Amino acid sequence: MKFTKSIILAGTALTGLFVTTVAFAQSTATEEVEVIVKGSKKGLGPINKEVGTKTKTTIGQDFISTQSSGQTIAETLNLTPGYNFTNNDPYGSSGGNMRLRGLDSSRISLTMDGVQLNDAGNYAIYTNQQLDPELIQSATVITGATDVDSMTASASGGTVAYTTRKTAKDFGVEATIATGSFNFNRAFVLVNTGAIGPFGTQAWFAASKTNYDTFTIEKPNTGKLDKQQVNFNIYQPLSNGSYFGIRGHYNENRNRFIFGQSLSNFASNGKYYNSAGINNINPSNTGNLRGYSKWVINDHFFFTVDPTYQFVEANGGGTGSINETNGQMSVSSRTYRYTELAGVDINGDGKLGSVSLYNPNTTTTNRYSISSTGVYTFDRGDVLRFGVSLDRGRTRQTGESTLLDASGRYVDPFGGRDDKSLRILGKDGSVHERRQRFSLANVDTYFLEYRGRFLEDKLFVSLGVKQQKMERDLNQFCYSPDDGSGSYAPFCTTTAPTVDYGNGTVGFGYTYLTSGGVAHTRFIKPYHTNVDFSKTLPSLGVTYQIADGSQLYANYSEALSAPRTDNYYGVIYQDNAVKPANPLPETNKTLELGYRFSSPTFTAQADVWAQKYENRIVSSYDPASDSYFDRNVGSVDLKGVEASAAWAPSTKVSFYGSLTYTDTEILDNYANGSTTTVNTKGKALPEVPEWMGAFGVSYKPFKDFSFDLNGKYVGDRYATDLNDLKTPSYTVVNGSARWDLPETGFTKPGTYLQLNVINLTNKYYFGSISSTVAASNNPSFNVGAPRTVMLSLHAAF
Repeated sequence: MKFTKSIILAGTALTGLFVTTVAFAQSTATEEVEVIVKGSKKGLGPINKEVGTKTKTTIGQDFISTQSSGQTIAETLNLTPGYNFTNNDPYGSSGGNMRLRGLDSSRISLTMDGVQLNDAGNYAIYTNQQLDPELIQSATVITGATDVDSMTASASGGTVAYTTRKTAKDFGVEATIATGSFNFNRAFVLVNTGAIGPFGTQAWFAASKTNYDTFTIEKPNTGKLDKQQVNFNIYQPLSNGSYFGIRGHYNENRNRFIFGQSLSNFASNGKYYNSAGINNINPSNTGNLRGYSKWVINDHFFFTVDPTYQFVEANGGGTGSINETNGQMSVSSRTYRYTELAGVDINGDGKLGSVSLYNPNTTTTNRYSISSTGVYTFDRGDVLRFGVSLDRGRTRQTGESTLLDASGRYVDPFGGRDDKSLRILGKDGSVHERRQRFSLANVDTYFLEYRGRFLEDKLFVSLGVKQQKMERDLNQFCYSPDDGSGSYAPFCTTTAPTVDYGNGTVGFGYTYLTSGGVAHTRFIKPYHTNVDFSKTLPSLGVTYQIADGSQLYANYSEALSAPRTDNYYGVIYQDNAVKPANPLPETNKTLELGYRFSSPTFTAQADVWAQKYENRIVSSYDPASDSYFDRNVGSVDLKGVEASAAWAPSTKVSFYGSLTYTDTEILDNYANGSTTTVNTKGKALPEVPEWMGAFGVSYKPFKDFSFDLNGKYVGDRYATDLNDLKTPSYTVVNGSARWDLPETGFTKPGTYLQLNVINLTNKYYFGSISSTVAASNNPSFNVGAPRTVMLSLHAAF
């Protein structure tokens, strides 16, 4: 069995670096309740101390600003105990892999101002699409549990939450320009209106643009990355402590994939090889509108309302080819016939032959949610909160192919999704596409929580219960191979079947090769089906103040994680009905016991935790097919110990560090197909390092100069379920130096010149892993970025 222990040190000179501190909200109500129950308790310097029932670590804007310009918040949090993020490029625009106490990203709740950012269907976290770092007020990692009002469908323990920068009463302008390795260039600007108009309305508006090259080696040319983002926040204060506002976010990425490679590919093509071609792109347009409000009724009661709208359009680009003579289509290792395309001169060259196509899988999601909470405070200070969170995701997944241009590139990054004139039509007028389905993903959460103090306020108790229901409405418009591969290898055609096998499956009179070259002749017809789960989830948390600066805490929680929507399209035909190949959700129980200590120059925390999983699903992502490959490994045990500390021997210097040991155990073997058993009993979960560590120092020798050095150690990790292949350990060291420029007639305090160096020692290492069942299945690995240097100028006016 495995087990996690973490130590982290930080001090006053870090002014906002890691320390377990007051958790900022997953919602407006959560933030307000934290203030009621805890108040503001200063720790070392400006860092607030954590006194709650959960293990949390928070960073503030002061630390976030020391990182490289435009860096994803997922990377900035990387020194957190129990947390590991492997960045796919040095600046964060190519995504990466997040892990928390052995949980993959689909089981970690990611929120912005309480808004659920995990994908509505597959629960993935897209770390390259997060808020510009200048606009993040604070970010928190909760290593064990979500809040009782969270509407997540997948988080079975663990939360990453960040809050948006507040508005200000005074007018101001901020701007950042940065340049660095791999032709990196970035510009950012923010305008704060201050309090304006007859009602004292406050707002800020911000925009940024980033572009650079991939550090990997692509053939025939270097990959490019381009990102632009627009944000705003409008806040209207009202009388009696009430307020309302709206925040907006839009992010646009145009990326070349950085594909994971097998070890043999690296050996043959070089250590920074990337097999992505010019059409292996990863475009995304994402945005949201986030309303927030607090309405005070009297001294005892207020309620909050947080409505949200989110939009996503994204795909994993790729290519295929089609033979115009017989309509035979080949995508990767899948080959099949489109009778409606046989004999069609697709490219209009006057002859029939093989034609290359741009063949993306595009996902378009419209998502609506609302969270509303009532909070009642009793005379003695106890708090009762209750409410509802509702989430409605509407996702269409299509794959409208288009022709390439004269240079062999795509014409539109989204293929024929939006521009109908680019679509390829068959003889019957049908659109050629590689998938077509529509899903409704609904989450309903009702919750009740009591918080109170006893024994002369030494004992604090939080008791909660959440009723969670998840529903998936599935509409598959293509044919599905009857082996459960319909999620990633559907057969989309308007050709009528030629054979009816009488058991719910049909055939077309020829062979269809699915991924991996598996031949199939039987298909499940297009269908509509529903699946739903519901469960009552209790939670209990306590703290006990032993003495001044000395506290015990404990919590217990249960969680439910529904399988990805994509999983449900991997159907089989059984008992005269269409059924998902793996319909069972994961369930999780977490128990945690901890201790905290604080003094003017030293803080510390230690906790012991254990998690029990049933029906655990292990997933790997394949960018080439834009699909997740999942397998159920049964029951899994995780256990751990964590500790944290912060020490500031003087106002000029402070130290921090962390150490993590992780132990997991799979309790069952599992079936891989109808005839094969994978002997995983007693094995460790793949991709989870046994050891992790962090270290660092912050030094400010003069008033206007400061230096930071930090490093992250990640131990070896298994790359397979059978534990027959592992990656070597690695340590990455980052550093920064800042010169706070003197105030002038134009600039204000907060103007500085900063140098950042990522991977200072130029360590070569494997970061993200796409694990497989066994080494013979060739797991793939992403290489970490080499030494990267950046210079940035931030000005405040």
